[in-house]
Amino acid sequence: MPKVRVNGIEIFHQEIGASDAEPLVLIMGWGGDHTAWAFQAPAFSARYRVILFDNRGAGQSDQPDVPYTIAGMAADTVGLLDALGIGTAHVAGMSMGGMIAQEIALSHPDRVLTLGLHCTLPQTDAFLSFRGDGMVRIRAHENREDFARMLLAWVLSPKTVADKPGLVEMLLQRAVDNPYPTGLVGLKRQAEAIGQWSSLERLSQIRVPTLITTGADDIMVPPEHSRALHARIPHADSVVIPDAGHLHPIEQPEAFNRAVLAFLARHPSR
Repeated sequence: MPKVRVNGIEIFHQEIGASDAEPLVLIMGWGGDHTAWAFQAPAFSARYRVILFDNRGAGQSDQPDVPYTIAGMAADTVGLLDALGIGTAHVAGMSMGGMIAQEIALSHPDRVLTLGLHCTLPQTDAFLSFRGDGMVRIRAHENREDFARMLLAWVLSPKTVADKPGLVEMLLQRAVDNPYPTGLVGLKRQAEAIGQWSSLERLSQIRVPTLITTGADDIMVPPEHSRALHARIPHADSVVIPDAGHLHPIEQPEAFNRAVLAFLARHPSR
């Protein structure tokens, strides 16, 4: 799998779909890597040139022990598009990835065709910042399996846990067996970036078509944050995915993929 050098680090990426299709870049959240889009990549790549990658600090990309910022990770994403010869793209992100996507739309508006903001928020509150710091401290003292179990309890809907034990077990094993786990440095530096960023007073500047999705049962980033985005981004669409928590694209992929593909079909670039 290829890497490119962007802003002084190596960024891992993967492309799926026809090279002449409209580009769609998918940005993952805190500690996650490109494989978390596994439930979206096949469906999306049937119509789009899907760009998956690992943020700095995660997966197979470099994990330097230096300060990270959301603006810096947005610049990484734009640098990746530059390296791939992509001028404009549909840009979507999940959780922290949604923060990065917002920053791209605000700081690099000429690069964005449409914006997808999934289980994300315009700024962290004190409780969420404390929770992120706490998870980093817990990870420092727990093995990977125990940490994954703790994290899944936060990010999955109770209905998912009850009705889809196979999915829960698959997510657990994927975390435990991941050959390229995000280390403590990456988790800590990404958490710091999340805690220092806000788009709240800038959201009205977003002018591209925007889709906001949230899981009805999300306790990590409750739906009130998506409502705040929807209230401030002009003409944004909003979809609530039932029976799903923070990982609603994974918990209810059919409903999520259907909403995203319908939105993108309404806003073609060609």
